[in-house]
Amino acid sequence: MWSVYNENPTREKIILLLKKRGPLSIDDLSRELSITSMGIRQHLLSLERKGLIDYIAKRQGIGRPAFLYKLTDKAEALFPKAYDKFIMDLFKDIEKHDGKDKIDEIFKWHRNRFIKEARDFIADKNTVQEKVYGLKDYFESEGYYAELSEANNHYNLKLFNCPIFKLATEYKEACRYHLQAFKELLGKEVNRDECITDGNLSCTYSIPKNILKT
Repeated sequence: MWSVYNENPTREKIILLLKKRGPLSIDDLSRELSITSMGIRQHLLSLERKGLIDYIAKRQGIGRPAFLYKLTDKAEALFPKAYDKFIMDLFKDIEKHDGKDKIDEIFKWHRNRFIKEARDFIADKNTVQEKVYGLKDYFESEGYYAELSEANNHYNLKLFNCPIFKLATEYKEACRYHLQAFKELLGKEVNRDECITDGNLSCTYSIPKNILKT
C-alpha cells in the first residue's frame, strides 16, 4: 500500500482525507475515522506542530465559528510529483524540434540567472571566505543541503542534493554550466572534484583560499 506519512497510520488517514475532501472539521474527521473528538484533536495538534496542517475559521450564523483543518504547502510536498518526467519529456521535445543548440541556450539562461541571484548574496563580501560562506547561504536558501569545510589551502563546498539530478544525468551541459557559474562568481581556479551525476555523494567544489577572480 502506498504510504504518504509513515509515522502514524491515523495521522496518515487524516492527511489523505484532507487531501481528498478539502478542509474538514473535527466532527467531520471524527465521523469519518470513528475516533473520538478528543483523539482527533491530539492527532491534529501533532500534525500542526509539524507544520503539516493549518485551520481556518468559518462563520455559521450566530455563535462561535467552526474551525476547518486543511493541509499546508509542506504537507502537499508529501505527495509524489511527476516533475522529473515532465521536465525530461519537455527537454526531449525541445531537442527533437529545435536541436541541441536550443538545449545549450536554455542552460546558458539558467547559468546567467544563477549568477545574478547568487551575486546578491556575495555582493557586499570582500574576502574569499566571506564570499564562499555567502554562496553557501544562497544554496541553503534554495533548498540545498550544503556543507562547507576547510582543507589545506582550500575551501570545500559540498552540495548533497541535486534538484535536477535526472535531467543533469541526461544533459551534462547542466553540470558544465554550473561549474562555469562558480568560476564566474569566485574565480577560474575553482574545481569540481566530485559530482552526484557521476555516482558520488555530493557535488564538491574546491575553492583556493588565495583565489584571484579574473
